[in-house]
Amino acid sequence: MKKLITIIIILAIGAGGGIFLANNFAPFNGITNMNITSTVKQILPAAEFASLVYHYADIITHSDTIRLFDLINIPFTERRTIYTIDGAIKLGLNCEKIEITSFSDTITLNMPAIEILSHEIYPDTFNLYDERSGLFNKYSIEDSFALQTIQRHEREKKVSENSGLFAQARTSAEHQFRGLLENMPGIKNKYKIEFKWEL
Repeated sequence: MKKLITIIIILAIGAGGGIFLANNFAPFNGITNMNITSTVKQILPAAEFASLVYHYADIITHSDTIRLFDLINIPFTERRTIYTIDGAIKLGLNCEKIEITSFSDTITLNMPAIEILSHEIYPDTFNLYDERSGLFNKYSIEDSFALQTIQRHEREKKVSENSGLFAQARTSAEHQFRGLLENMPGIKNKYKIEFKWEL
């Protein structure tokens, strides 16, 4: 009789433990931990994701003079120009690098660092305010492209050093990804979404 009671108690404990584990550790109503990654990956963007678009308007100024032996300005070679042009820099991440882990009621997305995905300049916004060319030193189309390239690199450098923009891009990505995942059947009201960023 004692052995029978002991067996019944063991079975009851085992059943109770099984119910507890099933309710607390089985994600997505039956989907196992092993395929949480693939399930979440299917919801998230597959490649690059732009979480922030930074629009700007630049004033480009330039002046120079041809110098003889780098000492004497040659007459009629002084030139200068002032113009504006708009552009946009997209900040985001490569979603292929996202790593997903889960434990209990938390799904963690290990996110790659935010980076500059693209930089576009809008030629139709070009506005020339002033241009004075020397008789022997005129601006060419190639000069204009060269000045824009220099300005482009300077603008990217400024953006790269602006930690506030990168923080905004991370916050925007979290907001959008959390909205996608937390509204998915099986996750909604059951799992917390956590983000860990590479900086």
